[in-house]
Amino acid sequence: MNNKKGISAIVATVLIILITVAAVTIIWAAIIPMINNQLNKGTVCVDVVSQIAISDEGYTCKNTTADTISLQIKHGARDFDLADIQVLVSAGGDTTSFLLSNQTSDFPGSNEEKTYIIDTSGIVGTIESVDIAPIVKIGNARETCDISASKTLREC
Repeated sequence: MNNKKGISAIVATVLIILITVAAVTIIWAAIIPMINNQLNKGTVCVDVVSQIAISDEGYTCKNTTADTISLQIKHGARDFDLADIQVLVSAGGDTTSFLLSNQTSDFPGSNEEKTYIIDTSGIVGTIESVDIAPIVKIGNARETCDISASKTLREC
């Protein structure tokens, strides 16, 4: 029994180093794709928010007799995959959300402006303002970005 020996200290140290390197490699391979995916989502939304705006021209207004909002949206020069635009209408302290894809599939392209008419007959109270938030496609997913533009509405 006295002739039995364990592994030497050098072999034990080398094994611990190899196990540590293998663990770091496995964790690195799992974490880096998740971080890159989140960074891509963040940078796309930053670009999109700066490119989608409500036009300050005369076509963005509310028509209280017809219960509609006329909304002119402009798209900047950068091209991206715009999936939808969320319209947030504020009236009497409440906010109602609309998706433009429910009314049209024709969104403004690069350097374009388009006007949309939104039916607001279901909204109770005096309509005060409108906000828009772009929704973009990132791979197979849809990402709702922050509000890109706000406008206090005047009567048409």
